[in-house]
Amino acid sequence: MIQNPSKLSERIIKSLTAHNTTQSWEDLMGRLLRRLELPKNVRADAEAAYERLGNQIAARLRLEQADVQVYPQGSMRTQTTIRPRSNENFDLDIVVELPSYLYQQNPDPEVMFREFGQALQGHESVTGIPEEKRRCWRLQYPGKPFYFDVTPAVPDPFRYTGAALRVRDPDTHWSPTNPKDYADWFCERANKRFPFQALVFDEVFKARANVEPLPNEEVDIDDILRRTIQLMKLHRTNMYWNAEDWRKTAQPISVIIVTLATLAFEHLYETRRGSFTSAIEVVLAVVEDMPNYIDKRNGEFFIANPRLHTENFANKWNTDGGTRSREFSRWHKRLEEDLEALLVGDVKSADEARIRSVFGNDGVEAWKERLKHESEELSHGILAGLLAADPTRNLGAVVQSGSKGTLG
Repeated sequence: MIQNPSKLSERIIKSLTAHNTTQSWEDLMGRLLRRLELPKNVRADAEAAYERLGNQIAARLRLEQADVQVYPQGSMRTQTTIRPRSNENFDLDIVVELPSYLYQQNPDPEVMFREFGQALQGHESVTGIPEEKRRCWRLQYPGKPFYFDVTPAVPDPFRYTGAALRVRDPDTHWSPTNPKDYADWFCERANKRFPFQALVFDEVFKARANVEPLPNEEVDIDDILRRTIQLMKLHRTNMYWNAEDWRKTAQPISVIIVTLATLAFEHLYETRRGSFTSAIEVVLAVVEDMPNYIDKRNGEFFIANPRLHTENFANKWNTDGGTRSREFSRWHKRLEEDLEALLVGDVKSADEARIRSVFGNDGVEAWKERLKHESEELSHGILAGLLAADPTRNLGAVVQSGSKGTLG
């Protein structure tokens, strides 16, 4: 494992404790993450399109509805989606699991992939022209703020690799995959709760064929791992927004961020669960610990799929001259530096440019919302104090006198 000597969490927690700002920063992050949720109308529109597509695919392939399973994978399934920046569309990754008997006579992945692509045709006015990718077909849905990446898969009859499914890959013929198993692994760990969480509640986190429903979008305060991953993905997006194309191509991919963060989170829970007193402490410890779970095997980087150990999520790190591994280190170092520079101060005196560089415009808006909320709380406190000092005055009189500059 690559060891990380940084003591980021200790330094920041010491500062947060000294300035008594932990709760303020957690409140700000909660407001930010609430802004990252997909707008309800957009989600509802995408969900309706997803269900229609799922119900149509079996008919197009001349199959019984019960023989086709359609379900989300990736960030939608793990509930770590963040709203895209600016006018970019968000993507919904979908798996269409086809029956094994369909291709037993002709087990050619290219045949399966082509036939599936043809089945997606005929509704271009709604879905757009199906666009071929390495393992999926992309449906752009013109005029909509989303697109679908639809991956056809068939059960692996032998499961030599341990995977439940296999998909077409132009380089490897068939490629093993297990999106449900991976998501289950993540969710089992994300659902763990630290002892301090039973004492914490903040209303800011609560505002907000066989076609499997999309997971509920609400993610509460005690979903620390999901929230941590959303913050890291947001930071990555902002860091690479104006980067050169080659850097964008080499930026850390989501599955690596999710896997490393989950392994770190699980280890902290198993070994130090009683030592944390706030969610932000856990977030910082997870960030600090992530690189420790990057393995080296025979001189090559290896980040294993926890439920399919033959699959290496960092495989491309070994074929690009070290570009991707360097970009991961660069992003992780910047994340630590930005968090430290941001969190060592008070929320009220935070630098707007720094907040924007770390969390984008949504972060700035959440920060301003937090300041407004704090200001309103202070005003209410002053009014309450005046009323307590002079019970004969009513609230309307206080407000009226305040508007004339005669408070006090």
